[in-house]
Amino acid sequence: MKSVHVVIIGGGYGGIRAIEQLAANSRITMTLIDKNPYHYMQAEVYDFIANKVDMSHIMIDLPSLCKSFGTVKFVCDEVSAIDTASSLVQTQTQSIHYDHLIIGTGSRTYFPDFIKGLREHTHGVKSIPAALDFKQQFERSLLNRIEAQSHGCDVEPFNIIIGGAGLSGVEIAAEMAAYANSFYQNGNFGCRGIDVYLIDAYESILFGMDPFLIESAYERLIKLGVHVWHNNRISEVREREILLDSGTTLTFEFMIFTGGIAASTLTQYLGFETNRKGHLVVNENLNIPAHENIYAIGDITQALDENAKFIPPTAQLAERGAEHVAANILRSLKGEPKRPFRFKNQGIMIALGGEYGAGILPGGIKVKGYLAYLIKKAIFRLYTNPLRRRSTIGKRR
Repeated sequence: MKSVHVVIIGGGYGGIRAIEQLAANSRITMTLIDKNPYHYMQAEVYDFIANKVDMSHIMIDLPSLCKSFGTVKFVCDEVSAIDTASSLVQTQTQSIHYDHLIIGTGSRTYFPDFIKGLREHTHGVKSIPAALDFKQQFERSLLNRIEAQSHGCDVEPFNIIIGGAGLSGVEIAAEMAAYANSFYQNGNFGCRGIDVYLIDAYESILFGMDPFLIESAYERLIKLGVHVWHNNRISEVREREILLDSGTTLTFEFMIFTGGIAASTLTQYLGFETNRKGHLVVNENLNIPAHENIYAIGDITQALDENAKFIPPTAQLAERGAEHVAANILRSLKGEPKRPFRFKNQGIMIALGGEYGAGILPGGIKVKGYLAYLIKKAIFRLYTNPLRRRSTIGKRR
């Protein structure tokens, strides 16, 4: 039988899962293209910026991982265009032919243009360099603050502002507050510590999520000392100061904005239909319309459920999309019709600072506290351990 070549753009959660699902088929060879030589596990970044783990904890080597499969080639390059007429992916250095193409390059922080100064004066954590920059600058500022206390406790406030109270914002706010509390307790520093502010544009954090998660997260944030400001929209960000639409101003040492995401900039150069945030429009099979052999998965897509409602972007969505696309590619090899994508949420776990979490497991089982923290960590190990074993095999080849 004729072999087929599948090209995957993006080594994120979706891209890795697609490789795992297709690698066992002897008719398929693959090329994974990513501008970075590592898989970034952004869902665990809060542990990194809070000094719980080092950088290696949140990354997997992609060249070694691809070598372990034997039929997967890794190309570290940036994609510049897709020639659909010739079925070619154009990178900065070469052209790569595909029979099937999967686009999964993820997302970037969305900085609304109507908030003046937002992009210039805030941090993001959508990439390892951004998270590392924040972590290093934060620790230097902590040291500067401790040194300033040699002249007494009359020091400026040290405020960290998290803009956006979705899943990422809540997890980062909780972890930064827990870390700050631990830092000052361990060092027995007697002067004023760190204040974490979570600025929320809606009437509740985690807007639209299950009430149990909202209540559990809010209780935990308050216990950690996080200042949660509901119904507050940021109108302007200046150097170390934000202005809210109520007229209130608040100074800050650091600000992280998590108020939304946009598709990766790749979508601007492909010529495919996108929404206003650059997400690729896909049909029910996760195909790019009019291109039956091109798929898009994860944060880069405008994924809709059966009621035409937008599905929030998560690692779980990327993985389920990858599994579905892989299954449809295998069906096409057999001459079978494709099936539409139906996303079924398999539960959610939220890290809430320190050794504490909250979540809803399959079957609607609700957990919080230390047990939820252990479950979340177990899920992470179940995901990473097989990848690390594979990358070890690939490194030896």
